[in-house]
Amino acid sequence: MIIVSREQVEHALSPKKCLELSRDAFTLVSQGKVKQTLRTVITSGQGSLMGTMPACIEAGKYEGFGLKAVKVAFDENKQDTSHEGCIVLFNAYDNGDMAFLDAASVTELRTAAASALATDILASKRASHLAILGTGIQARKHALMMSKIRSIRQISVWGRSQPNAYKFADWCKENLNVSVTIAATPSEAVSYADIICTVTASKEPFLHSVDLPARCHINAIGASAPGFQELNPDIYTVADVYFDSREAVWHSSSCLLQAKQLGLIQANIGIEIGDVITNNAFSAVPLRHSPRTLFKSVGLAVQDLVFARYVISQEKRLCTDIPNNN
Repeated sequence: MIIVSREQVEHALSPKKCLELSRDAFTLVSQGKVKQTLRTVITSGQGSLMGTMPACIEAGKYEGFGLKAVKVAFDENKQDTSHEGCIVLFNAYDNGDMAFLDAASVTELRTAAASALATDILASKRASHLAILGTGIQARKHALMMSKIRSIRQISVWGRSQPNAYKFADWCKENLNVSVTIAATPSEAVSYADIICTVTASKEPFLHSVDLPARCHINAIGASAPGFQELNPDIYTVADVYFDSREAVWHSSSCLLQAKQLGLIQANIGIEIGDVITNNAFSAVPLRHSPRTLFKSVGLAVQDLVFARYVISQEKRLCTDIPNNN
């Protein structure tokens, strides 16, 4: 068996490679080459949750079975990642060996890369003002990835914790060399933004349609399980909607389900980003061709497997054998 650490994952995956792998993963979904179940989630009385995500890629260089199992702890005082777990790849090598990879690092990178890929496809090429609502590890990863696909000159930051907002703002100034402002409210943060990223663990909506500028692209990624919510349902009425997976989002997004229950949208709304990539885009409900676009993602097992298979392909300089204690 082979084990791959966070450091090894991060060393193998440059921002450019993350974008390429995201495109590959969504293309596989659009081409029908992936079998994956919906995420299974169990919760603890302390507010943590654990999710399992199995999948099988049926053809190509990423072919094979795999599983991600991850525990998520929503603690605003944590300075490191909120995720811990592993990605298991079966038959990772010609001799049949399994591989275990750090799931937190893969999740962080593939989530931000998916948002960046959707932004590159959907947002204005002149977009330069980024609003980030949230201050954790995904806020940092999204700021980095957005700076790789657009010339970001201004970042507006809002967070539920003001000290964390200041820390994140300082990090942006130091690492991205951009102008950063801290907003008192989500509405203030997004008022002039071209790109908006919501990356929180909120259980209450904080962004409404009236808050949005006339033209913008939104990446909504924080509320990826039932019970969490960042967007007010009315936002789905003022933007063209894109998903990482229609089935997965409808299963996991409280906001989307509320929008349907309120009669604001129909069940067939939205286009999967993989269909856009492969020019297979369709929707029974025509797009509004709105100046606002929304990419709602909840994360897919195929993304984890594609990223993990690529990392394993670099094994000669990245992987370490698990000691044999027999």
